Amino acid sequence: RKIKLIHVYCRIVLLYCLFEKRTTLSLSLSPSRQQALYNRKFFLRRVAEGTLLSTAVITDQAEAAITNTRIYAPKPKSLEGKVIIITGATTGLGLESAKRLAAAGATTILTARTEEKGVNAVNKVKTHLSERSITNIDNLFSITLNLDDLESVKTFSQRYVEKLGRNTKISVLMNNAGVAGIPQRELTKDGYERTFQSNHLGPFLLTAKLFPYLDRANGARVINVSSKLHSFAAAVGGKLGLSETLENLNGEVEYNADGWQAYSLSKLENILFTQELQRRSEGLDWFSTFSLHPGVVGTDIWRNTYVAKKEQQNLSSSSIQSIASNLFYGSTISIEEGANTQIYLSCINNNEAKRVKGLYFGEDRQPRKLETFANDSNIAKLLWERSEALTGVEFKVE
Repeated sequence: RKIKLIHVYCRIVLLYCLFEKRTTLSLSLSPSRQQALYNRKFFLRRVAEGTLLSTAVITDQAEAAITNTRIYAPKPKSLEGKVIIITGATTGLGLESAKRLAAAGATTILTARTEEKGVNAVNKVKTHLSERSITNIDNLFSITLNLDDLESVKTFSQRYVEKLGRNTKISVLMNNAGVAGIPQRELTKDGYERTFQSNHLGPFLLTAKLFPYLDRANGARVINVSSKLHSFAAAVGGKLGLSETLENLNGEVEYNADGWQAYSLSKLENILFTQELQRRSEGLDWFSTFSLHPGVVGTDIWRNTYVAKKEQQNLSSSSIQSIASNLFYGSTISIEEGANTQIYLSCINNNEAKRVKGLYFGEDRQPRKLETFANDSNIAKLLWERSEALTGVEFKVE
């Protein structure tokens, strides 16, 4: 594992060096283009430095890391009676989570943008169960949800009640869906930058609307899938973290690094949302919430990026972009490994959940220390209030 991280670091440094060379040859470009190149170079430098630090930190923990990244699977029937909603469950980490949680007996709801995609995902989970001689396959459901459409998010609870009934309480809400690396700034039908809405605003609203349906009698939790790239989230001007004015939440001031600036900010927002939700729920013994980094996983979330798989970009096998894609996917962890932490947090007992509530976890299922800017309770409160204003919904935690 340590060797893999070193390989990733070397490749990122190589990309950085190429950008350095490219920049020196581009002095004749317009000022705006030169600024764009500078932003990319700065971002890659930050990633390279962060990866190097990560490699150094895990050197003394290599054996533990190898042990902790084995595939985590809950015991059969251990989740019977639990109801789990997984957003973005048609592919990747969401689908893998649905397979293992359903195999443990949970009533599992997979959200999908369309009914067709939802049905296909449910059938994949049923096949997974059948291959393991699990005959109880009737507790699988799909419900449409489009995080890019706030009306779809607001009405999700109605579709949930129609399909499972008002008395079917939710044990786990796993906010797993997200987008990354959208090259050009895009707006949703609601007028918000797409990464911001898909990764933060939509999940915030969904959690608010589903909070009344959480299982107060037997315990419930919200799991927010974040990313280690929150470490590179920077406000306008380059200062790490969100500013007190919360400028550029919508990418209206600047949109840099082929969408990775927006992605990093959204992943920081996931963490701040988790912390503020936990603070507001103090006194509710039945509730816990967590955020996590699943690892760098070879899922479809990279489909909008330079390293997207060849079949997603119609590339020739000899192109530089194709080579970069192959190098990248050769360095990622498997989807099965990447789903470990969110599955684990769905399964821990209530006493353990209370002990670690509000924390941020790494891909090894262990709590991780956060940077100061990712622990800013004042910014988290401001973000909560701004999110309520933007969605037009008061989030009552009670």
